[in-house]
Amino acid sequence: MSRWSDGQKSALTVALITTVAVLLCLAALVGVFWFARQVAVVSDPAPPTPHPDDGVLVTAVQPNSPAAQANLQPGHILLRLNNDPITSPEMLILLLENLPAGEAFTLLVRDEAGELRQTTAVRAAAPPYLGVTIAELPLPTANPNITTPNTTATRPLFTDLPVVTGVVPGSPAEAADVQVGDVITAVDNQAILNGEELLNQMAQKAPGDTVTLMLRRGEETLVKTAVLAPNPEDASRGYLGIEFRP
Repeated sequence: MSRWSDGQKSALTVALITTVAVLLCLAALVGVFWFARQVAVVSDPAPPTPHPDDGVLVTAVQPNSPAAQANLQPGHILLRLNNDPITSPEMLILLLENLPAGEAFTLLVRDEAGELRQTTAVRAAAPPYLGVTIAELPLPTANPNITTPNTTATRPLFTDLPVVTGVVPGSPAEAADVQVGDVITAVDNQAILNGEELLNQMAQKAPGDTVTLMLRRGEETLVKTAVLAPNPEDASRGYLGIEFRP
């Protein structure tokens, strides 16, 4: 005679089936989680390796400068400032200008051996903000058939940015809230290094054109948009309505 009644056998069978089902579900969940992890790893590509011609070349480092304190050396190539690529000397200047004085930032650097490394520097309060002399890459290839007095492509990281000294009442500049003392660092996302470059940029504008100005006002970086009026001296040229130095 059996020790188990039919009811007990049925209960045991149900319990076994439930246990197996739970184990199968757990195994399925573990498998799905593992597969998702593998897909995430495959679908998350490594950051691209910078091209050898990317960045700007450091040719000199000023003593006691932020660059010297960050252990930058001639021959190093600056590739990125924080997450922004450094595509030209002008871009490096613009990125530095838009950082508050005293703020620490990260530089991605390729050293003379071709190794990538990161270093941290602090933005100086006044130009030169980093304290390096740089050359744009790729460097020009020397032509043995041409003799030139100076083939270096270096340029110092010094700027003489235009400072607004006057705003004409009723002008587009006044409507855009440009103020005396503002430092103009870029026009239409193009870095401005001096007053001559600002004049060259504005000479290409016509009445009705919309220009975007990047300004430094104290420790703030501002973006202002202005619609140019006709120039009182030449109606075919755009007019912003500011005076500046230098």
